[in-house]
Amino acid sequence: MLKAIIFDVDGVLVDSMRFQADAWVKTFNEVEITITRRDIYELEGSNDSRLIKAIFEKAGREPEPWHLEQLPEKKREALEFDRIEPFEGIRDCLKELKQHFKLAMVSGSNRDTVEKIVNKFFPGCFDVVINGSDLERGKPDPDPFLKALEKLDLTKNECIVVENSPLGTTAARRAGLYCVAVASMLEPEMVQHADLVLKDHAALLCYLKNLMCQ
Repeated sequence: MLKAIIFDVDGVLVDSMRFQADAWVKTFNEVEITITRRDIYELEGSNDSRLIKAIFEKAGREPEPWHLEQLPEKKREALEFDRIEPFEGIRDCLKELKQHFKLAMVSGSNRDTVEKIVNKFFPGCFDVVINGSDLERGKPDPDPFLKALEKLDLTKNECIVVENSPLGTTAARRAGLYCVAVASMLEPEMVQHADLVLKDHAALLCYLKNLMCQ
């Protein structure tokens, strides 16, 4: 019996990925590494440390300790947070879902960014919030979702995950959770390893509303 829904944040709840990506593009440009939005989209769900290491590796370089320490802060400064908004219909849908299920948020973004998103758009909505600063091993490792399960005090067959990224979908599957992916950034085939792939947020809202009727 379904008792909880675990949501990713960027690209699922809020339309933020282009702004997150642009902030990283600007930040890596400062250390003479050229990347594109897609480079970030493919790594979405990673915590800051893992993302930085992956980008440096792709560029044939090794990050120094100060890169891991200072680049996340530079990225936060570059992020145009005021341009981020929830996807249409999401807030009302979450209010309805909360009457039927426990809700959890699992994000690879740092604690400050996640707290700002929760406080601005979803106050009092989530029973559990896991951010990229909480665990050493983030997505695609299963740890963030396993931590959410622990805090929800539920079993794997009592929860589903809503994701949008290859790494997030992989992490959910590795945690043994049923995963619904919405193709909000990349082509549907990039998240085809999810249990169910939805083409857009209109399909996602329809799916979530149907859960309340079961």
